[in-house]
Amino acid sequence: MGTQQLNLTPAEATTLGGYRLQVAEVIDETADARSLVLHVPAELHERFRYKPGQFLSFRVPVAGKLLTRCYSMASSPDCDALPKVTVKRVEGGRVSNWMNQRVQAGDWLEVLPPAGHFHLTAGDHDLVLFGGGSGITPVFSILKSALRTSQRRIKLIYANRDDSSVIFRDELRQLAKANGERLEVVHVLDSLHGYLTAEEVRHLVRGHSGAEFFICGPGPFMDTVERALLALGEAPARIHVERFVSPPDPDELLAQEAEARAATAGSACEVLAVELDGRLHEIACRPGDTLLQSCKAAGLDVPSSCEEGFCGACMCKVQEGDTLLARNDVLSAQELAEGWTLACQSRPTSARVRLQFPD
Repeated sequence: MGTQQLNLTPAEATTLGGYRLQVAEVIDETADARSLVLHVPAELHERFRYKPGQFLSFRVPVAGKLLTRCYSMASSPDCDALPKVTVKRVEGGRVSNWMNQRVQAGDWLEVLPPAGHFHLTAGDHDLVLFGGGSGITPVFSILKSALRTSQRRIKLIYANRDDSSVIFRDELRQLAKANGERLEVVHVLDSLHGYLTAEEVRHLVRGHSGAEFFICGPGPFMDTVERALLALGEAPARIHVERFVSPPDPDELLAQEAEARAATAGSACEVLAVELDGRLHEIACRPGDTLLQSCKAAGLDVPSSCEEGFCGACMCKVQEGDTLLARNDVLSAQELAEGWTLACQSRPTSARVRLQFPD
């Protein structure tokens, strides 16, 4: 497959914003999925603090290219001492197959800090979680934290190809047994029940109107669930969907970068006003640079992670002026309409632009 072993050792942050973490344990979950438990040294504990449902991004060398892939954490910051990601093989997947075939305890991997907006927030609404296949990973993290930190009622609907494909089967059984009054787990197996339908979704969520919904899994599965919930009149703000898209290879990213720079070559932004941590900074726009690049050049420590447009860590709201977003695998149509953009992929196209980064 042309993938090299990563011979990394503990050291300073890499030049691309990642950190070298050692694999503490490898757990074979099913025939085509395994979990990697990562050791985080004390000096990086704060940098790798995460919320239930977030993901880690890994940079892996494949055939001379450094590929980036995101994997959700199945661990809970409220229950587990170390972060754990779960990786399922994807047919033809260069990184997922390497993770399953090659990585062993003791290996060093290049990892970016936690990111993602699909995570548990405080509240007392019921939680209804939909996981399809390896999409169980972030909702399992959310489930464990919610059981530990709240008294919320939780219902998990977990769809799989067949019984042998169920990840975390024993853990789920134990949690359901120990929390029978609060947790209900429903398994939907394609081999027995067929694919989940909108009618079945409506039936499964009966009695949970006004709940907080989290959905992760294959695209058609998520689309079916989301449409069914919206048709029932559930508030869009309480329906959270996690969609992962593999980013382009590095050479494709360079071509997209050049195209985006050319598209904004004639813009004459003079002032970039940035609201960060309650303070307003007015900095110069560097010609051709993204919003993130200009912020970093001015010494502003704005949130960021992958810098490739797929993690969402650099989300910010455009409050004044115009920008051009080159690449977006994160923001929904609603978020775009509200003025949100990705600082790493957005360039100014007006003389003055004002941004606000969330606290």
